Amino acid sequence: MDGIDIILGSSTLTSSDMNVFLKHWLSGGCPRLKLFLGRIDTVDVSQLLDGLVHNAVLVMDRRDYTSPFGHMRTLPSGVDIRRADGVTATVCYQQTGKLVIAVWPESTYNYN
Repeated sequence: MDGIDIILGSSTLTSSDMNVFLKHWLSGGCPRLKLFLGRIDTVDVSQLLDGLVHNAVLVMDRRDYTSPFGHMRTLPSGVDIRRADGVTATVCYQQTGKLVIAVWPESTYNYN
């Protein structure tokens, strides 16, 4: 999968599945990704961030995000993770059951 905006209305993804996805992204996979939005029933933060805590920074500030295709999200808090190339993603599980991964800066297009 190498999308820019990935929007899943419903899914069977688990916290462990998303952990694998985040590790893939951190190693340079999905280089064009700007926004992942998926409905996930429950998120186990310890599974989601397993093996990533050394690279995770808790963010408590509210931030507004707009993807290149105009999808807007408000991130009330989250966890920032940074790739070796300096690109940062905020991972936020919202009360609505949606897991958001927003890649910053949102105005930079990674169309490799």
